[in-house]
Amino acid sequence: MGKVIFYDVDGTLFRREIRIPESTVKAIKECDRQGHKAILCTGRGACTLPAEVDDLPLHGRICQCGTYVSLNGDVLTNAGVSGPDCREILRILHEYNCPFFVENTDHYYVDPDFAPGSFKDILQVMEKNYPGKYCPVSQLPDFIQKMTGYPEDKSILPEMKEVLSPWFNVIIHDEYEYVEITLKGYTKGTGVRQILEGLGAAKDEAIAFGDSGNDIPMLEAVGLGIVMGDAPEELKARYRVTDSIYSDGIAKALIGLGLIDGAVCHIP
Repeated sequence: MGKVIFYDVDGTLFRREIRIPESTVKAIKECDRQGHKAILCTGRGACTLPAEVDDLPLHGRICQCGTYVSLNGDVLTNAGVSGPDCREILRILHEYNCPFFVENTDHYYVDPDFAPGSFKDILQVMEKNYPGKYCPVSQLPDFIQKMTGYPEDKSILPEMKEVLSPWFNVIIHDEYEYVEITLKGYTKGTGVRQILEGLGAAKDEAIAFGDSGNDIPMLEAVGLGIVMGDAPEELKARYRVTDSIYSDGIAKALIGLGLIDGAVCHIP
């Protein structure tokens, strides 16, 4: 079997202003022809993946930081918090003035009456970008896989993390205005290990591409972790570095590893 290659989405495969670079699409398709398997590994829910993802020859998907895992069309994991705990979790977010999106496999949910400050603008952008994928939180089916919070005051995060700790981890991105609230016991790394087990592949047969802190569990779960050229410096100090998405970083890395020929992507 060839290599198993895991790809983060935002900042790695995709940026809104350039979508998925043509060189990346060609490189992944050529890898597939050479017998290597592409697996998506993202914090996004499946319902908000870029449309171009469906044109890639993917063998599996890890979504919502490991709470949803599929391999060759079979769902291996679909985990979340269920029952009365869901209402308590939403109450906590309101208490800490942290507007949020609840993320499940099929939809995102939002409280339209809880949109303080700049969150109103964020909500308008998200509704425009993902029409039909957002529902009012009143329709939430008491099942939460992941949340994204937009705290007005980040000083409350240590306390909020502690209160949410029975169910979730809170990933703070200093470079972004949001925080990822991910299900305890699940990460991109748990998803990677589940995929490798399903394929009967070893860690040293796996490669991963990422660009941010929530990619560390994925990068640690494979034999070779690669980060994009515009990743935070602390990641670039720990993992192999390729060029950014704007400079054909994925294609160049796959060529440099000898997995594909540069001529396929028109890269010298």
